[in-house]
Amino acid sequence: MAFGFGFNKQKVLSAAEKFVQQGKLQNAIAEYDKILKHDENDLTVNNTIGDLYARLGDSAKAIECFKKVGDAYAAQGFTVKGIAMYKKITKITPSVDGSLKLAELYTQQGLFNDARAQYLQVAEDFMKNGDLDQAVRLFQKVLEMDPENVPMRIKLAEVYVRLGKKKEAWEIFGAAAESLRARGSAAAAEDVLKRMMVLDPGNGGVLLLRGRAALEGDDPKSAIEYLEKTPDLDSHPEGLRDLLKAYLQVGNSAQAGPIAEKLLTVHNDPEGLFLLAEGCTRLGQYPEALAIYDRHADRLLATDSTKLLSSLHGIISHVRDNSDALDTMLLLLNKAGESTHVNEVTELLAHASVKDGNLSRARDLYQMLATTEPQNQMHMQNYQQVVARMEGDSPSTGITAEEGAVIVEELEATAPIIDESYPDQIAIAVRAVVPPAAAAHARGAAHHAAPRLRPGQTVGSEGRHPQYPALPRPGGHADRPA
Repeated sequence: MAFGFGFNKQKVLSAAEKFVQQGKLQNAIAEYDKILKHDENDLTVNNTIGDLYARLGDSAKAIECFKKVGDAYAAQGFTVKGIAMYKKITKITPSVDGSLKLAELYTQQGLFNDARAQYLQVAEDFMKNGDLDQAVRLFQKVLEMDPENVPMRIKLAEVYVRLGKKKEAWEIFGAAAESLRARGSAAAAEDVLKRMMVLDPGNGGVLLLRGRAALEGDDPKSAIEYLEKTPDLDSHPEGLRDLLKAYLQVGNSAQAGPIAEKLLTVHNDPEGLFLLAEGCTRLGQYPEALAIYDRHADRLLATDSTKLLSSLHGIISHVRDNSDALDTMLLLLNKAGESTHVNEVTELLAHASVKDGNLSRARDLYQMLATTEPQNQMHMQNYQQVVARMEGDSPSTGITAEEGAVIVEELEATAPIIDESYPDQIAIAVRAVVPPAAAAHARGAAHHAAPRLRPGQTVGSEGRHPQYPALPRPGGHADRPA
């Protein structure tokens, strides 16, 4: 702004500074006011006048000057200078407006820690004065800047409790506990949950969270205690799954069973059945696991056939002596359209039938295997040996399981010895270099020392199945890993 004719700004400034040096602050202010009459937006002069009023103890006029300067700097983009002005203001007289403006400028400058400090100071003032809604607004601002600030979440939740907004409070408390748990701060998370329990001991959400925390803390008994107390547990599928896992961890599959059924029928969630069957497998309850898969085969195959078949394959080796379990396994494999392990399971079932004394079934199974795998001569040999034994037994009497075990030993003992021979040219060459007496001696020693071979066997291979030594099967499916 152009000064009027005869106005000498430098002369006025010199006079004002002289008055300041003399301690005549009011006179100095009067001189500076002359400049403002010609240019009211001179920020340097306004700031100087504010300082003089502050020295005189006139806080109101000082703040008025500083605010004008600070707002002007902020509007012009000089945020740091604006911050300096508002720091002067809050130092003279702390106020809500001054602190909020300072927090806003700190945020614009990216000084979030300083901004949070201002917001929290004002929020505490609001809470002391009972203005809880305003405190909530400021806490939310802080969380916008720092979403992972757990202490701030807890403060906000506590304000919501005082406002009677329990639903909002529980959601924030729960999120804070989950955040702490995810960071590995289990003890801090438990402290938050305990505070929630004090505020509302019967709150279902708190019990669910404590149940999950206990489960993940390897304390399934406490998890069961909390979850069983949850009044509306049936409406929370995640809580039911946690309870199911907890029961399985303590080895109680009987209690876990109805929970898995409830997840399926009430929440259309078959995952509980997979969890239950896998839990039974870990507990060594393989027939029980198969029963679960069998009862819900259609639904589980539709949900995840790969997962189901993988579980079945892992069970095969554990039920190789159990005829009923092998029957169920065959049904499930056929229902799934899986043929890779069918012959293996069929062969195991045939051996199990022999041990059970059910020779007629063993005969039929061996005959079926001989038809489906004609290249495996052991199937036909086993079939013929079982038939021969059946024809030798009295038709009026059956056999016991102990007798069945003896049968397989007899099958081993009666297997034919193979007399190896050589082509004529090789035989002539051998006789030419080996003396007759030595050859005879060698043949005699070989006859007594070498293992008795069966059709399809080679020297050095006994062809025995590791679990069923009485039924040799070179290349048989039961030798395959499950």
